[in-house]
Amino acid sequence: MALGNAIAAKLDGFEAAYDTAHEDAAFESRGDFLKAFPRRRLKHLRMDSYVIGLQSPTFCSYVEAKTRPWAVIQGANAFKFGIYFGRTKSHPEKIYRFSNKFGADQISAFRAVKAALLTLVGAGAHETPDYAAIDANPLSQMFKAKILSLYFPERFLNVCSGEHLELLGQELGMEDGLLLSEYQHGLLRAKLAYARTSAWSNPKFMAFLYRTFINTETPPSNPIEKPGKKVHRKVNFEDINDQRNVIGKRAELFALNWEKTRLRGAGLEHLIHLIDDRSDRPGFGYDILSYTADNQPRYIEVKSVGKIDRGYRFFLSDNEHEISLSSEHSDSYFFYLVLFDGNRNPVDLIPVLANTLYPEAEMQPSSYTVRFAVRPSWIRI
Repeated sequence: MALGNAIAAKLDGFEAAYDTAHEDAAFESRGDFLKAFPRRRLKHLRMDSYVIGLQSPTFCSYVEAKTRPWAVIQGANAFKFGIYFGRTKSHPEKIYRFSNKFGADQISAFRAVKAALLTLVGAGAHETPDYAAIDANPLSQMFKAKILSLYFPERFLNVCSGEHLELLGQELGMEDGLLLSEYQHGLLRAKLAYARTSAWSNPKFMAFLYRTFINTETPPSNPIEKPGKKVHRKVNFEDINDQRNVIGKRAELFALNWEKTRLRGAGLEHLIHLIDDRSDRPGFGYDILSYTADNQPRYIEVKSVGKIDRGYRFFLSDNEHEISLSSEHSDSYFFYLVLFDGNRNPVDLIPVLANTLYPEAEMQPSSYTVRFAVRPSWIRI
């Protein structure tokens, strides 16, 4: 299967506007999920580590919310998981609630849901997936499609809606009346069959399909935009330096762990041991040497980001700026922008290419290194 000429013509415009922050965030969220719930441990899954509605991150909260950058399945009520912990409009008490098709009580319902989950993963693990078994599985469509895409990205594209799977399959020339899991597998085959997209990640190809056929009026997302009008305030540089020393190491550790998780989610776990933390060697002009793919280095400068006025800011040295613009580094130089909560704990990270950020940012000198000599006759001490 190959993409038609009409579709192929749309690739140039998409690639010109696409920002890699989208797929980096998707890979990081998938890597986090795989670390929390590896396939080999699913048979030991307990009800309180499965259901959404409990405070701790659970299997369902990971699949629905924590891996949202990978694929969006939010919208339907929590019965899509088979069993959950929560309330309804007519019954405000928080208790275990379940779909009657899975059982008459919470214990039997969870056993049936867990059995369906294990059967689904088993059907998806085959080199030639058992499409009939997948589509007959009693778990809800979007839920099971996302699970398959998270565990088996080599077989299933991260498109989960049944309606969207059929629509996109038809747009790419697939025959009518296929099983939904066949469409999900077929979309991935279409990506691999076309030279321009064969090396694309699943999140990138999924974004292309949605941008081209579904959300056609929505421009490609870019995490960076121009800041609001600057408000001039007094700046205490000693205080700024103190804060940078306090949170700088936290940001670097957070970014290092985030990067390892991204590589795991991208199927590049074998590159994790090659990461080189260079934060104590400022001459390199970046903090971390990592990889976007095999033999494709990624230069990462970690920045703890402070909120100011109607935007954010970080401080950039001349050396970092020059390195980021150099011919050797410019296409692979990333800022990992670490955001903090009110207690100065890192809570989120935005990965952005330097050459994507610079056109949208205001850049102003904040300090200078002043070098000079003094004639010996003037030295009095």
